[in-house]
Amino acid sequence: MDNENTESNHDTKKSWINRKLDIIKSELHSEPPKKAVKNLFYLIIGALVMSAGEAFFIIPMNIISGGVSSLAIIFHSIPATSGISIQTYLYIFNWGLFVLGLFTLGLRYSLRTLLFTVAYPLLVQLFTFIIDVTVIDGVRILDVTAINPIMVGESQIDGTSFLALAYLISALIGGTLIGAGIGYTFIGGGSSGGTDVISLLLHKYFHISAGASSFICDFIIIFAGFFANGHNLVASLVGISSAILCGLLIDKVFLGNKQYFVALIVSKKWREINDIIMHDIERGTTLIQAQGGYTRVDTVLLEVCFPRTDYSTIQNLINGVDPNAFVTIIKAQEIVGYGFTRDTPEVNMKDLALPPDEAQRILLKSLKRSKKRNALPSDKVYEGKEK
Repeated sequence: MDNENTESNHDTKKSWINRKLDIIKSELHSEPPKKAVKNLFYLIIGALVMSAGEAFFIIPMNIISGGVSSLAIIFHSIPATSGISIQTYLYIFNWGLFVLGLFTLGLRYSLRTLLFTVAYPLLVQLFTFIIDVTVIDGVRILDVTAINPIMVGESQIDGTSFLALAYLISALIGGTLIGAGIGYTFIGGGSSGGTDVISLLLHKYFHISAGASSFICDFIIIFAGFFANGHNLVASLVGISSAILCGLLIDKVFLGNKQYFVALIVSKKWREINDIIMHDIERGTTLIQAQGGYTRVDTVLLEVCFPRTDYSTIQNLINGVDPNAFVTIIKAQEIVGYGFTRDTPEVNMKDLALPPDEAQRILLKSLKRSKKRNALPSDKVYEGKEK
């Protein structure tokens, strides 16, 4: 009996290991080699840019704007725990949250954060070392806290004002670089990990939206920083500004300037609208069989995806054909497919699905020719259908 239980436990453990190995294999083979190399490049660039923002601007100025670096600054500022360096705290929090994510969010998420978890603290330490060793005339020229006051006209900015100015500029530049770095990481299909683990746990177990949970994490960290900064309200406001700028840059880099829209068109003249859209602006369409909820009349819903540059053109074309058309235009987050995504391989037109009307027209022509060849008397039926 004991042997059977031992074998059963061994089989269970083996199957668990096999499942995890299957997840790793699927992640490694989920994308072609060329795209994998491209994504790896984006991940490395993201880690470099974010680490530069942290090491050159955020950490030297002790700006608390959320994230792992802010946790490191807060714990380093506490007298009882100040003996540990900020760089060491980065290792502790990054790997601690990585392990937490591994056991709570699963292996698939942890694999996406592994590279960033390894690279980020190492790069911060490397940039900090560069700052320390880059000395000219006894001054660390890359250290924002060691820059001398500058002359404006014939007067010199006093040290306090200059430090406040440097503090604000560091927050803005640091937030910009961090946001850009995270954006590049997202483009590469990865994640910056860190406090994102806590945000995802709040979303998973307390059903709080991802955006709200991220805001809660940053708010708690910045609120704690208010006490770590000696109840300095201005410092907290600067940290909030840096966090907002970071969020804006994430969207800017990740989503880019491209904006796409989806138009849903209901019109009795849908054939004419469909032809004009396909031939005049060369956009593919989709015809969806629909029915009016009130009238119960069968109709066709015409769907077309288009970029911002075609927005006015689409509206003008529809109004020109049918001013009474019912049009719904929806802003799309992203459109993946032929004609939109750059990575989509080129295909021949013969490989694309035909519109229903075109397919029906070709079918009727084929049947008509077949009937003629067989000299059947039912040709007129198909002629009538084609007309």
